[in-house]
Amino acid sequence: MDPMTSKILIVDDKETNRHVLRIVLSKANEGYSVVEANSGPAALEAVEREQPDIILLDVIMPDMDGYEVCRRLKAHDKHRSIPILFITALDKTEDMVKCFSLGAADYIVKPINAEEVKTRVRAHLRIKRAEEERLQITNLEAVKNMVVTYNHNMNQPLMAAITYLEILLAQTDEEDKKHTTLLKIKAELAKITSILKKVQAIQELKRVDYVGSTQMIDLE
Repeated sequence: MDPMTSKILIVDDKETNRHVLRIVLSKANEGYSVVEANSGPAALEAVEREQPDIILLDVIMPDMDGYEVCRRLKAHDKHRSIPILFITALDKTEDMVKCFSLGAADYIVKPINAEEVKTRVRAHLRIKRAEEERLQITNLEAVKNMVVTYNHNMNQPLMAAITYLEILLAQTDEEDKKHTTLLKIKAELAKITSILKKVQAIQELKRVDYVGSTQMIDLE
């Protein structure tokens, strides 16, 4: 995730509040892409449609409050990793505790401080990017280990089959070509065919896409 292309979803039923946050984020000079939602249901739709990198979420909204929005997003594997920053006028300790207990990444009290908002958004985007890179490395290591294992499991029987075929062919005379030895050769070829199918399955791994540009192994 490049901060120059980070997408931020602002959720607040008050247009003025959304406008202020949009101005603050534009002045961060990070090239953020900002989208807005004016209600809880609209926020859930926007998350599905826009796949934001971070969400700035108000608590008190009609129809569906910020608590419920957060609860639903954190219950979904697809959206669980999106950091949610609550921005609200609620300033009691129990309000903050409830937000964090629901999985919020941070809590900012209104009226907002522009520098505080910019700093916290930037920090949480960096944390998210670092976590994505860590997961990418873990996934690539897993693929690398799987390829190494497959390579070992296929190469040995494949080379053994080829060697055996060479021995059989060297021992074959004209009378035997259509009988016993030929049947043995066909059986060995069937083994090779089975192994090559596994090779084709590994080739499918090359179609796997990973976020970011880390290149640890060459699947080719």
